[in-house]
Amino acid sequence: MARLKQALLAPRMEALFAAAVVLFGFRLGARPIGDNSMLTHLRTGIDMARTGAIPRTDPYSFTAAGEHWVVQSWLSEWTYGWAYRIGGFKLVVLQQGVLIALLAWLVVRLARAGSPLRTTLAALAAVGVGTSLWTPRPLLFGLICMALTVTVVERRRSPWLLIPIVWLWVNTHGSFPLGLVWLGARALGEGIDWRAWPRETWRYIGGFGAGLLAAVLNPLGPRLLLFPLTLGEKRDAFKYIIEWRSPDFSRGGGYFALAFLALALVLLMRARLSWRDVVPVVAFLVGSLLAARNIGPLAVVLAPVLGRAVRRPESAPGRPDRVTGSQLRLNRAAMATILAAFVVFGSLVAVSDPLDLVGYPVEAVTYLEEQGLLSAPHRVVEQDFVGNYITFRYGSRVQIFIDDRFDMYPLSVTRDYRTLVTAGAATFDVLARHDIDVVLWQRKEPLVPLLMASGWRETFAEGDYVVLQR
Repeated sequence: MARLKQALLAPRMEALFAAAVVLFGFRLGARPIGDNSMLTHLRTGIDMARTGAIPRTDPYSFTAAGEHWVVQSWLSEWTYGWAYRIGGFKLVVLQQGVLIALLAWLVVRLARAGSPLRTTLAALAAVGVGTSLWTPRPLLFGLICMALTVTVVERRRSPWLLIPIVWLWVNTHGSFPLGLVWLGARALGEGIDWRAWPRETWRYIGGFGAGLLAAVLNPLGPRLLLFPLTLGEKRDAFKYIIEWRSPDFSRGGGYFALAFLALALVLLMRARLSWRDVVPVVAFLVGSLLAARNIGPLAVVLAPVLGRAVRRPESAPGRPDRVTGSQLRLNRAAMATILAAFVVFGSLVAVSDPLDLVGYPVEAVTYLEEQGLLSAPHRVVEQDFVGNYITFRYGSRVQIFIDDRFDMYPLSVTRDYRTLVTAGAATFDVLARHDIDVVLWQRKEPLVPLLMASGWRETFAEGDYVVLQR
């Protein structure tokens, strides 16, 4: 509390920069929710808060009805559900803003380099790499737990602190094996550096292991820990998911991430790094090039290494961050401006629409509901992200064909879906096998002209979407 008071009343340049980055994180997170995965997480959380029960089988689709479902992110979804019950979707948006602000603060803290300018450079590079993948979904909980794990180890805190961190990680997101990967890579690097057994890191590996044992105490039991091990069985399905493929740096946030990744690599190559730093960075860099979803954890791993890479050598100490009276007044004015911006951005959450449903077939789904086409005896097939939207809107009252939970569906269903996406030779066999008589699809996709050429008729159109009936 004393440090916080000092930072607010007598802020130094480093504190001002940290506050500005936290503000950026808050604004990044406090945006209307439109991510298709988040829509299903929201619905699951709302249903859990309403019923008090965690789904054990899939309640949302007719293709996987009764299939066992391990709700890996049950605790994060539970927080969404209760945030919704207390303050509606706007409170959920505010929650996401706070989570990304917290993540940004942790990354800046890890990147501290001993002087304001050097900390700014290191933190900007790390935060810039990660922000394209810092999206409102349970992954935020995983990234925060990753940053807390790195903080405990980097600052040589008690290994026992990892127990509650790992418990939270296991119960909020399935990325917890990345913590062991980082610790293992660090231990390997220390062994190379010291030519000896890396006792220090092994203490933290023991603490992480104790956290995994404690995490068995959860509503889903050991299955929550074992679930990531089963993902290899669904690798054929994951190769069609964008975030499980190599990142596309040629558009959107990819340019942004690539620019800061290049900056980070330049800073690292100019420094004399120990193997303790090199091995984890290389491991996570390779992982991020294989799957875009690993870019977010890479940013966390980079932060402390970048801080050390740009730190002034001990033989040439930097000037102390002295604050004169006039400078203190300027710093206080800057901090007041940043705090005012927090208030403004928080107020925008209260007056803005908390949902961004642009790109979803809202009117087409309304048409299907009005015509009674969403219920038996009809069966609708839709694209996966549209399935997320329908589930968000109706919950278990409407059964979908598929959504983006590819880890949950039988492989036969995901293969059938790929057949429909590519309009392959077995398209009509898939439609007949699942008794599909209504199709909600984007007109530009090859399935639509194939069906219309075979006699299916268009009964509704909305922008890029059409409804076809057999």
